[in-house]
Amino acid sequence: MQNNTPAMRKWSDLQGLAAVTIDTGTKVGTIDDFYFDPQTNAVYALLIKTGLFARRALKSDAINAIGLDAVTFANENALIKENSDSQLEKMLSGHSLLAYRVLSEGGNVIGTVGNVLLDTTKPTELHIAAFELAGGLRAHISGHYPTFEAKQVTRYGQDVIVISDAVAQTLEQK
Repeated sequence: MQNNTPAMRKWSDLQGLAAVTIDTGTKVGTIDDFYFDPQTNAVYALLIKTGLFARRALKSDAINAIGLDAVTFANENALIKENSDSQLEKMLSGHSLLAYRVLSEGGNVIGTVGNVLLDTTKPTELHIAAFELAGGLRAHISGHYPTFEAKQVTRYGQDVIVISDAVAQTLEQK
């Protein structure tokens, strides 16, 4: 059997996927958000919406696989309350990145983050690989959005991502 799951996945494609336990085959919720470490871009946990107002975290090291239709993990014991892990408090929310402006070190706004690309090659070692800028009509029609690698981010601010002037210049030329 061949694995047709791409290694690089857009957050917009992962959000809303079913979260399914392997032991019982039960859908326990849907993928709603993620927490990541801004120092390493590592995704620490996925946030699972388990009910109307209920959410649980699934740490990345507990993920079995990320398929086209579902994220699988061993059993419901892998789901933890957000406030039961002190590390989660230190992490940034991935969903909030979609409103961030991209700013050059020289102080020029390059655009807004339109999507986050996650490397899902090893589900237990998820990390942010790149960012797509939100594009205009031409980008939307062509499906090609200016993209920069997460390792090119020099700083995560309150509501901005800072990149070097050199990276900003290449993005402006696209």
